Amino acid sequence: MNIKPNNKNLHFLQKSFKEYYFKNTDILECPHNISQREFGFMNFESDMKRHISFDDMGQLNAYLLQNVPSDIYYSNSYYEFPTFPMNEKRWIGADLIFDIDLKDLASPCLMQHTYFICKECGIVSQKLIKLCDLCKSTKIHSIVIPCPICINILKKETKKLISFLTEDFGIDSKYIFIYFSGNTGFHITAIDQKYFTLDSKARSDLAGYLMGKNISLGSLGVRRNKLNLTVKIPQSGFSYGWRKRIINNLNLSGVSNDKLSIYIKKIGGYDEFKKEVENITKTIGVKIDPYVTMDIHRIFRMSGSINSKSGLSKVECKNLDTFDPFSDACLFQENENIDINVKTKLKLIFKQKKYHLDNSSATVPYPVAIYLVSKSLADVV
Repeated sequence: MNIKPNNKNLHFLQKSFKEYYFKNTDILECPHNISQREFGFMNFESDMKRHISFDDMGQLNAYLLQNVPSDIYYSNSYYEFPTFPMNEKRWIGADLIFDIDLKDLASPCLMQHTYFICKECGIVSQKLIKLCDLCKSTKIHSIVIPCPICINILKKETKKLISFLTEDFGIDSKYIFIYFSGNTGFHITAIDQKYFTLDSKARSDLAGYLMGKNISLGSLGVRRNKLNLTVKIPQSGFSYGWRKRIINNLNLSGVSNDKLSIYIKKIGGYDEFKKEVENITKTIGVKIDPYVTMDIHRIFRMSGSINSKSGLSKVECKNLDTFDPFSDACLFQENENIDINVKTKLKLIFKQKKYHLDNSSATVPYPVAIYLVSKSLADVV
């Protein structure tokens, strides 16, 4: 939850989440080797409970109905003893995981649909504030309703990551799984034995490579010795990896030592070439959260579970191009309408229907009410 819900909102969400897990046990995706995973659960008071394990999905489903968590997570790692303290779990290995989120991307319209909420009193502002006008609290939280432009930017970045994983790391696309996170991003899981036992440092290096961090000019065969520039193309050429991407972006196909040397001198020398390469790597590097990838003890949101920050579900994207989060990840049934008080003016498209709401009462379909209450943008009446 973005802020602590009032009693009506809390009852509404708890009841809705419990019904969801009772009716949709088949939607939850059973993780591979479930008994070797550590599970974690967040409740509606934002308290986390970890170091839990289950032998099968039946045990997990029973737990959900009894405890009604707001969020469900499990480890990307496999352990001999998943319920033990972290230093006693006996780590076996871990899937590769990646998080691409809107907060890390330069979406040009982001501020147009970002809202600022006071965690103390719940007042909403469409303008950037650091101090609540009503209660003078400085505890301000920002939330986003992604628009189609934002979703397309996320999809483009996800495709970029898939390209790196398949072309540069040789991971077969059938072992790469793309999920909508349930809120403002995509989660990607790669299951490949070649990377199963990579430690945190190696995963950090892998993330750095994807992001284009610390790409040396030496790897392109360009070096500076005092004031002299030397260019000697690597024996393996520019046929793969960052070398290929950089040279293609420079439009230097069929490049030779002389051609590259002339180009570098033409643009102003070694330092200017270095700046140009850095700009390229910054532009075409993948905008992932490196801490997610490097953390071998992280617990990751479970596919099929509800994201309490939105009321949408984390779901696998079988077809990224056609995927619509406000239809395909909205798994609550439109079987009734709910009266709500909307806290601010807003626009959204839900299941292909446009909503123009202002800060007044409204009657909306059940899934829309779940979304807006979870976002702290509305209260149930």
